[in-house]
Amino acid sequence: MGLLTRPVRLIGLLVVLALIGAGAWLWITAGSSTTAAEDDALRDFRARGGEAGDVRPGVPRPGVYTYLQRGRERGGAGPAKVSRGLPGEARYVVLLTAEGFREELRVSEEHVEIVRYRVSQAGAIRAVSRRTEVRFIGVGRDDRRNIRPPSLHMPANPRVGQSWRDRYRAGELRVQATSRVLRQARISVSGRSYPVLVVRVDGVTSGAHPGTRTDVLWWSPQLSLPLRWTFDMDIGGVLSFESKVDLRLAALPPAT
Repeated sequence: MGLLTRPVRLIGLLVVLALIGAGAWLWITAGSSTTAAEDDALRDFRARGGEAGDVRPGVPRPGVYTYLQRGRERGGAGPAKVSRGLPGEARYVVLLTAEGFREELRVSEEHVEIVRYRVSQAGAIRAVSRRTEVRFIGVGRDDRRNIRPPSLHMPANPRVGQSWRDRYRAGELRVQATSRVLRQARISVSGRSYPVLVVRVDGVTSGAHPGTRTDVLWWSPQLSLPLRWTFDMDIGGVLSFESKVDLRLAALPPAT
């Protein structure tokens, strides 16, 4: 009987070791992010129509932009949270639409933010929908919400000292945001210096996913594009998520 139980015990021990190894592997991979590949972003960009459409005031040039990135994220459920660093590069994909443009910020393969904008003839930019997809160890949420009424992202001719407030619903979530144009500055990209406006946006969300988010944009009115962009968000709920990101545009023009 003892001889027969030894293989069973050995198999049981191997199973336990395998489970421990799998758990350790999952924990290690949860603490890292995957760089969003430029080739994949370009393939998606071309498959969706690429540069089709007319660029006008308030609409950035379509293509795949690369931003140098620094930052960290933390997410989880209840007290169980995982922290991870972010890749050194992020991709920012701009596609033209009939009403304006669609931006897709690929912070990593595990964190993607998509916003659709409506742009007036004068160049005012308003957000009409937002999608955020975040995953840890392959588990997360793909959050898609229409914005009612559309929120003002950037006025047609922003100027230092200008401010505006927004109250809107993103799905069932209620959002209040205050935006302010703080100052002028200059940023160099690909050997050329561009004048920018530093714009700060503070948002507070209530509902199923309460939290705060602060964006600071070094906005180029000439390019309708942030040449630097930082954001700091802290979202609660059943699945909590914190992210602090600093993006600097690496080169111009975008890849197409």
